[in-house]
Amino acid sequence: MARPPAPPPDLEPFSPDLRGLASLKEQHAEHRNQQACNSCHRKIDPLGFALESFDPIGRWRDHYPKVDKQNRQHPQIDTAAILANGREVKDLLEYKAMLVEREPQIVKCLTEKMLMYATGRLLGSDDRGEVNQICLEL
Repeated sequence: MARPPAPPPDLEPFSPDLRGLASLKEQHAEHRNQQACNSCHRKIDPLGFALESFDPIGRWRDHYPKVDKQNRQHPQIDTAAILANGREVKDLLEYKAMLVEREPQIVKCLTEKMLMYATGRLLGSDDRGEVNQICLEL
């Protein structure tokens, strides 16, 4: 099956041609081929693959809802990924185990993000003590 024509060149840096790509992983790989997108997406995309078993409203799913016209079936979700640090995560259980290993980092990050949201400002070095205190109490 031939791929349709590519989008206009002026859209190329941020709009890769995803038509004809069957899986979400193929689409993300094509997006990472864009130089402007690669530096962030090579880090964040693998984290999302383990969560693909949840649909947009949080229900569990084993297959994507769209039917693959060539095979006439719903494509199975592939949750395996290699993280930016080189660690392989095969499914949600391995992803959760990886997060548990990094619990202090996750608690600190979540605390900082919640404080920024609650105060409506970026945190500064003078907030470090408060963040550390909150993390110790959890």
